[in-house]
Amino acid sequence: MTVERDDYEEKRCLLSTTDPEDKAGNAERIPIRHVIDKLDRALARGDYGEGIRLLDYWIGEARALGDFDGELSVESEMMGLSRRTSDRERGLAAVARGLELLDRGGLSDTASGATILLNAATTKKHFGDPAGAIPLYRRAETVYLSRLSPDDERLGGLYNNFASSLAEVGERATAEEYYNRALALMRSKGGAGRTGVAVTSVNLADFYNEGNDPDKDEKINAALERAWEALDAPDCPRDGEYAFVASKCAPAFSYYGWFFAASELEKRMKEIHERN
Repeated sequence: MTVERDDYEEKRCLLSTTDPEDKAGNAERIPIRHVIDKLDRALARGDYGEGIRLLDYWIGEARALGDFDGELSVESEMMGLSRRTSDRERGLAAVARGLELLDRGGLSDTASGATILLNAATTKKHFGDPAGAIPLYRRAETVYLSRLSPDDERLGGLYNNFASSLAEVGERATAEEYYNRALALMRSKGGAGRTGVAVTSVNLADFYNEGNDPDKDEKINAALERAWEALDAPDCPRDGEYAFVASKCAPAFSYYGWFFAASELEKRMKEIHERN
């Protein structure tokens, strides 16, 4: 079980550039911020079905209007939501269309474009193509390193997800290096980085479990202890992000025999959903 940061971090790419073919800039636009607000409310309730219906509708509207920027933003949201719902067909279709729009608009070398590359790569990896994801991760990393500060948390998300693909194709030494980069960056963020620390720590536990290190049991327990400390910290926000991370981390804690942590996370997740 690998927790992907893009599954719970709502990275927003509200693009404002104009498609090269829209010379006059007269194309109508979908109300993308309204769409995102409605999507956030649906996801906070755990209503993924409503989220899919919403995105399907606005993808159609954006295409009908010729709003390429709006469609690209919604396709990016669809990539993430398709992973939550395990909808392979929608997810890979969103990747294909998103990459087409990204290249068409010449946005690949922007920070927003790199975030979409990261989202596309993570979706490919999630649906069984880690080798196909790696070139997209590398493209995103090149852009991020040239345009973001070294401590930008978007780099932490990229490192975590990139590491997972590297591990799956057998590049374990490089994968561990990227996991540790992600961990160091998220730990530097204090409360805002707690869920990121938990995600990367749980992923490291699984990484060690799949290896042949003679000290793997100690490393697994150390990683799980770090994950639990992060999720139980008083300054870790109990919001929709927390609920989703809890839903993904609880099974891992249970698998490794940390039953109290698993039970507590399930309880907290339920409380958050009921509150929203």
